Amino acid sequence: MEFRDLRAFVTLGDLLHFGHAADRLHVTQSALSKQIQRLESNIGGPLFDRNASFTRLTPVGRDLHEEARTLLDGIGRFSDRAQQAAQGMLGTLRIAFGVSSKAITLRAISRFRETRPDVRIELFEMSARLQIQAMRDGELDVGFCRLPAPEGWPALPVVNASLVALLPRIYPEDMNLQELARRPLATITRSRAPAFHDHMMNYFAQKGLRLQTLQTVYEFSTAITLAEAGVAWAIVPSSTYLQHIDARVTPFEDEAAQWKIGLVRPPGDAGVLVHNFWATVDSICAQSLPTNL
Repeated sequence: MEFRDLRAFVTLGDLLHFGHAADRLHVTQSALSKQIQRLESNIGGPLFDRNASFTRLTPVGRDLHEEARTLLDGIGRFSDRAQQAAQGMLGTLRIAFGVSSKAITLRAISRFRETRPDVRIELFEMSARLQIQAMRDGELDVGFCRLPAPEGWPALPVVNASLVALLPRIYPEDMNLQELARRPLATITRSRAPAFHDHMMNYFAQKGLRLQTLQTVYEFSTAITLAEAGVAWAIVPSSTYLQHIDARVTPFEDEAAQWKIGLVRPPGDAGVLVHNFWATVDSICAQSLPTNL
């Protein structure tokens, strides 16, 4: 049973006129007759009563006409959705991000959905190590995580990040890092952001400093609140929203306090959705960062 034969049956059943139906289908009346005959042969009975003066559906034809229309509509919808999926307009995109890459992730998704609102986005917050493992296991499509990526993995740098100190207003303005290390420091717990936490601790170790009091929190926003209240100073990533806070914002400018965050994916054929999302992120970042490591 062919799709074109079903379409001929539905069209003729709607119009009940071979000439009009043939015109709508852009075929000859002879070709239309052959299509109907072929379909009737497959079904095993007539679908139309026809003579020189009229064409009408048989009882079997009436029973099958609406069912055939429903089937054609379903095939049409499937065809449309298949084309949309092939063009990257439908499907599911699984994206991961870390605590330092939330802002760029949400911005990229917002831009992506402007042109592809029907794509389903599954969003996961996890550390860089877990992102890489999830992509290896086929559980994620792309991830925003610290660079460098594993060897052979495509990576698009998107953010130059650094450690940022938030100093309570009550602290003297001329305090140096050695003096700050003796004050309580609030920052995120290692279980929440292991790469960031280790980077911070290694930074102090390279400076030959040992923190006297480390107060860990689960969210960077809590560390900011503690700094605003004068309970402790805080260290957060530069990607954290730091406007309108009641604390002095002091970035660490030396190279050891900086790192790159990139959009990463496993090697191999990524599929059209990933390529489209990649292009969206690239367009956002093209003016601020190179596209290659």
